[in-house]
Amino acid sequence: MEKRFLVRMAGLLFIVVTMFTLVACNSEETVTYQTEEQGISITLTYTAEDDKVVKQVSESEIEYRALGVTTKEEAEELLAPLVEDYQNIDGLTHEIEYQDDKVIEKVTVDYNEADAQEIAELEGSMFEGDPSEGISLEKSIELIESQGFEEVE
Repeated sequence: MEKRFLVRMAGLLFIVVTMFTLVACNSEETVTYQTEEQGISITLTYTAEDDKVVKQVSESEIEYRALGVTTKEEAEELLAPLVEDYQNIDGLTHEIEYQDDKVIEKVTVDYNEADAQEIAELEGSMFEGDPSEGISLEKSIELIESQGFEEVE
């Protein structure tokens, strides 16, 4: 059970830590947040036009011990179903590299191309509200800060 929790905590290698709300306007802003805990390091970068997130990048480094495995092969086997789920989704790019002692994963979501509802249905996604209404940068920041993420200058 703890292994499953740790995998979920890592966003099951994909954190779309977003909250949805209606938004508008055109002032672009990029913010980056990071957290590190129990062998898992996650960096989230949001690009928004006013309060509407238009792009999100999640970069994770997860030590095998945090997944409850000891080898690259065990990690690949454990994560294979999740990796498969992230293939062939418009607006989503998924890269994963298995190293000797950790997995490095990068997920980029371009919300101008992606179907937010489809992203919302992926394992590891966290939401509040209706994905069709857009992703609020302010509410996303509130959520990730409540989970221990800190802004990177």
